[in-house]
Amino acid sequence: MGHILKASQVGAAIEAVDASKLIASRALLAGAEGPFGLKSLLSFILTGGDDYELAFTAPPAARAAVQAAAQRAATPVTRIGRIEAEPGLRLIDAHGRATPLAARAFDHFA
Repeated sequence: MGHILKASQVGAAIEAVDASKLIASRALLAGAEGPFGLKSLLSFILTGGDDYELAFTAPPAARAAVQAAAQRAATPVTRIGRIEAEPGLRLIDAHGRATPLAARAFDHFA
């Protein structure tokens, strides 16, 4: 996600309701129930290096075409948020409040 936002010079809002649909390993999901919580879970999913899910963007007008292509390819596609002009990655909580998330990518050499 961080690479997409940086390359496109835009931001994104991940909606808390939709973020619950993100794919993650059972071990990582168990951490959200413990001391880490949802914000840390999303940070791990969006910036980690070992749980993989393809992320892409498409304009709202292409939603039906994306769903049709996903159905033809037998590949589930889940909308988790929206691209915005304001730079940065934000989690929108259940009350509509934005919380910044670090939009960094995994770095094997850090």
